[in-house]
Amino acid sequence: MDLTKLTAKEFGRIVKLLRRKESLEKKLGQVERSVAKVVGAGASYVARRAKRIASGRGRGRPGRRGRPPGRRGRPKGRRSTGRKFARRGGLRDMVLKNLKRAGATGLKIKDLANKLNIQRQRLDTWFYQNVKKIRGLKKIGPGHYHLRG
Repeated sequence: MDLTKLTAKEFGRIVKLLRRKESLEKKLGQVERSVAKVVGAGASYVARRAKRIASGRGRGRPGRRGRPPGRRGRPKGRRSTGRKFARRGGLRDMVLKNLKRAGATGLKIKDLANKLNIQRQRLDTWFYQNVKKIRGLKKIGPGHYHLRG
């Protein structure tokens, strides 16, 4: 259909059909909500869908913005590391100090990450890059390192 050649009569018909569609969607939403009340908690998806249709947000997937419902703020177990590693070489100093303290038994990356309160993946990367650079740093098992000397 070419929109540039639309007559006033056709335009009026389109407007009328759109209004009818909106009223039918509203009625459908009311019916779905009443079904959800009868069925109970299992029909929460139907109720949410009906509310979206009634509000006029269309049939597409709702946008994911912000934090999911039921979540408040940051996860409980993790605190911010502050400016502990802000300076160049800061993480290296902290890791080596903890490995010296651990002695010959060494430390697992998972335990070290919890102790330093940083992500395990960050330490994995650090060890991967620095095993050959730092004299005495040895891998003694999967994710387990110690500092000789």
